[in-house]
Amino acid sequence: MNADVVILGSGFAGSLLAMILARHGLRVVILDRDRHPRFAIGESSTPIADLTLARLAARHDLPEVTPLARWGTWRHAYPEIGCGLKRGFSYFRHVPGEPFADTPDHAASLLVAASATDADADTHWLRADVDALLFRQALGRGAVGREGCTITAVEREAAGWRVAWTNERGAAELVTSPFVVDATGTGGLLGGALRLGRLDDVLSNRTGAIFTHLAGVASWDAEREEAGDASTTTPFRSDDAAQHHVLRGGWMWMLRFAGDRCSVGIVAADVGSVDVADPDGSWQRRLAPYPSLVRLFAAARPLRRFATIPRLSRLWERASGPGWAFLPTTAGFIDPLHSTGIAHSLQGVARVADMLLAPRFDETAWLAYGRDVVDEVRWIDRLVATATAAIDDFPLFTLACHLYFVATIACERGVAGLDPDVGFLAARDQPLRAALESACVDLGRAASDPSMRDATCAAIRDRLEPWDRAGLFNRDARNRFAHTAAPKEAAVTVAGP
Repeated sequence: MNADVVILGSGFAGSLLAMILARHGLRVVILDRDRHPRFAIGESSTPIADLTLARLAARHDLPEVTPLARWGTWRHAYPEIGCGLKRGFSYFRHVPGEPFADTPDHAASLLVAASATDADADTHWLRADVDALLFRQALGRGAVGREGCTITAVEREAAGWRVAWTNERGAAELVTSPFVVDATGTGGLLGGALRLGRLDDVLSNRTGAIFTHLAGVASWDAEREEAGDASTTTPFRSDDAAQHHVLRGGWMWMLRFAGDRCSVGIVAADVGSVDVADPDGSWQRRLAPYPSLVRLFAAARPLRRFATIPRLSRLWERASGPGWAFLPTTAGFIDPLHSTGIAHSLQGVARVADMLLAPRFDETAWLAYGRDVVDEVRWIDRLVATATAAIDDFPLFTLACHLYFVATIACERGVAGLDPDVGFLAARDQPLRAALESACVDLGRAASDPSMRDATCAAIRDRLEPWDRAGLFNRDARNRFAHTAAPKEAAVTVAGP
């Protein structure tokens, strides 16, 4: 076969890029070693993700994609595709050996809303369903797809690329193309073929995860209401969120889907060989010190075996070169704390699609994209590592999370067209990034010396006040923030390419 673009990997990002390119008449071939449906994590969208998805659907005339940008339209258009309601982010600090307890000013909890209503809310993506849906839609738009491939060669030739594989029947197939885009995620197939170096050792955040999907997980909001605490339901129900339970030295995620399915995972820096050898036992041992969580999972049953990733953070030294590019989460990934994966991937799809569809190919912009992506992964690492370092001091941890919210609100406004392009998580907004970087340094010092905490927090709030559009540093809010993201409508009134 001859193609204009070969995409390695048929997850949501690779399939969406293929759909866009095929919609504009390019010949696209998608190759994947697995078959749909298949399990994947990286399941929680954000306002950046949904704004970007809505913008892509409008810009490239893909009405089948538009409903996925909001919980309300998704549930109406695709009720059969696994989805969870995400109104924002919720956090709860647990102390080993003690039931969860909060104070009237919510010193042990934090809720930050990302939407004003359920209909306009973000979503949790059941990736097995969503990836399969977008792959089918890419094929429906004219892309050629091959599943169950064993890649045997990825070679650079004078006129472009030669990619060879054997299919599930053992027959050899071949495609040539001037461009190859790697969307394989952790696979990083092209990085190995190009013998690229890795920057893993320069990353500060070095956590691992133990995770699965469960049924029968009790409602945290119901547990708290039974204990006489209704504060977890304002300004939204904390179950309808990316729910974080902050533990000693780590944290747990909980993402609820319709139909009694819950994605759960424990993230910590000490995940290692013991956890790999016995992930089920490790989950129980790590859960046991927290009686409120033990009660929450008392009737839970696994829908699949627990899995372990000893280290989540990774980064290739480059993300683009002559005729090739990585999508962002193939180039690198840090940690799921701030739900950056889907949004960063979609931002990469938007940028790569625009470059491939331009009337004249701009190699300078193509190479700049790769440098930007590597820088963005390192910026995510900085923000996540600052929060991780403060995980055992909840006031510092919540302030570190606010640094992310300040950055993401600036990015939302950029995607919605309300401000000039600031880059992913404001990575290219130099004044804001400098202020956030300074705050990261100060928080690191305060985490090492608790006597500095109050003065440090006050100084950071003052320094970042010019960018605090959601009142995140308002102490009277008592850790409850009814923030609404930049209007999603602003993202869909976009001219064609």
